[in-house]
Amino acid sequence: MKKIVLACGAGVATSAVVAQKVSALLDANGMEGAYEIVQCALSEAKDACADADLLIATTVAPEGLTCPYVNGVPFLTGIGRPAAEQEVLEALGC
Repeated sequence: MKKIVLACGAGVATSAVVAQKVSALLDANGMEGAYEIVQCALSEAKDACADADLLIATTVAPEGLTCPYVNGVPFLTGIGRPAAEQEVLEALGC
């Protein structure tokens, strides 16, 4: 089971939008049921990433991460989204 942490300022609205889009991406690429998504505030991201496979954040990544990071802004704006999707899939070994 892959653990994906989605972080935004407060861990509620923005990360929820990104979570829907990332779930659709992963399901479309054969990962349905093989991942869990944890939403959190950016201030909690470092701890949440301790055992995670990937962090997707809509802000700058915190220092000291132990997992790969993908910028989540393209999932909100659409600008650069194909590249961000590819980064997610590669980070998760798809």
